[in-house]
Amino acid sequence: MILALVANPVQAEETSLLLNPPPQGEVQSIDLVVSATVSGPLRKALDLRTAKLFVNERDVTGLCLRTDGYLSYRPMNPLGVGPVEARLEFLNGVVRKWSFEVVPTALIESVTHNAKDALGEYQEMEVTMKAEPGLKATFSIDDERKEHPMEEVSRGLYKGIYTVEPGDYFLGVPIHGHLHLGPRKESRSSEVQAKLFGHLFRVHIIEPKSGKAPSNNFVIKGRTRPGSKVSIVPRLSFNKNTQAPASRWSSNAGGSIESRADQDGFFEIEYGVPITLPNLSVVLAVFAVTPEGERSVPITLRYDF
Repeated sequence: MILALVANPVQAEETSLLLNPPPQGEVQSIDLVVSATVSGPLRKALDLRTAKLFVNERDVTGLCLRTDGYLSYRPMNPLGVGPVEARLEFLNGVVRKWSFEVVPTALIESVTHNAKDALGEYQEMEVTMKAEPGLKATFSIDDERKEHPMEEVSRGLYKGIYTVEPGDYFLGVPIHGHLHLGPRKESRSSEVQAKLFGHLFRVHIIEPKSGKAPSNNFVIKGRTRPGSKVSIVPRLSFNKNTQAPASRWSSNAGGSIESRADQDGFFEIEYGVPITLPNLSVVLAVFAVTPEGERSVPITLRYDF
């Protein structure tokens, strides 16, 4: 934007103050340089060699490069996506304010996750980022400073895992993907917000997931609170609409099968049937009880033989 300042009515030449990024303009964080240029007869009055620059109310004057009629500032760390307020203050009392928008970098195409519906404790949030290949990638949750590693599983496709911890409480927060280019970092947020509810006590099944039983006899692996007693209550059926047992005991299968979670919360339970018949399925209610007696919300598994 050009600001015209005329010293007097008879003076033909104008003094121009050129601001960059322009007011109400857009810029990617990787390209961001905040600068000002003054030309014309009032250049001495609007002396950029002694002016102060503020970005989002932070005085960045000491980080600016200056020449006669020119001032520039490049952030050492990338600014987040969103509006930015800038302000120039001159020694003669003139103040020039403007704003612009930092938009998502083109280096990151998208950030997605599987936590649109609330994930409970020990469930895994999978984060996927499509971005420029061959770089270090991380992700973070909401405004948490801790960043979690991502792996480039194929060219330009990065994936990372976060395990919901007991006590986590993130309801409707963005997930941020980051690319690291030496000392600089480019970021983009997920369009869909995540829900991580670590206050929900329920067993997390690692494998096998509900579906086709891997064999007549298999091992169910999962995770819950350390030291908890884990129980599965089976119900065999030839009806695809059969519901999981509502109580601890199942008259069809002879009761519950139990295991104990280790110090990290991992457990294994063996389950099997002596013979398979057409359309045979088993529906399992799975729950845990902590050493203090707290009982989890039951979950349901279904395996078809």
